[in-house]
Amino acid sequence: MDAEILTRLFRALAEERVRYVVFGGIAVNVRGVTRTTEDLDLFLDSSPENVEAARRALESVFEDPALAELTPETLEEYGLVRYGPPAHNFVIDLTTRVGEAFTFEDLEHTSVDLHGQPVPVATARMLVRMKRGSTREKDRSDVTRLRERHGIEDL
Repeated sequence: MDAEILTRLFRALAEERVRYVVFGGIAVNVRGVTRTTEDLDLFLDSSPENVEAARRALESVFEDPALAELTPETLEEYGLVRYGPPAHNFVIDLTTRVGEAFTFEDLEHTSVDLHGQPVPVATARMLVRMKRGSTREKDRSDVTRLRERHGIEDL
C-alpha cells in the first residue's frame, strides 16, 4: 500500500476525530509478524456520528462521490463495508462488529506511530483473540506467529 495515501488517511481520520482501531494484516505487521496484505482493516465505533466522520475523512482523501453510499444504516445492517478507492490497488474494510463476538468496545489497542501519525492498533493479544477460531490458513499462521513472538499463552 502507498505510504503517502496511508499517511493522508490516518491524518484525515485524526482530523475528523474518528474512533477506530486498525486490525488485520497491517496490525499483524505492526506487531512484528511480517506478511503481505492488500487491504486496510478499520474497526469503527458504530455510532452514526462516528461513521459520518469516517466517511468525511475518506472523502477528503479520495474525493470519490461513491462514498456518499457509506452510511451509518449500511454499516449497522451489514457490519462490514469494503471500499476500493478509485485509481488505487487496495481496499479498505470498514467494520463495526464481527458477528456477536466483537464490537468496538471489546477491542484492546495501543497507539502506534504509523507514517508520522499516532494510530490506534489492536494489541497482539487482541489479534490472537480475533483470529484464533478462523479457518483461513493465513489467520491460523498469524495466531501461531503472534503467540510465539509475544509469548501469548492460551487466552
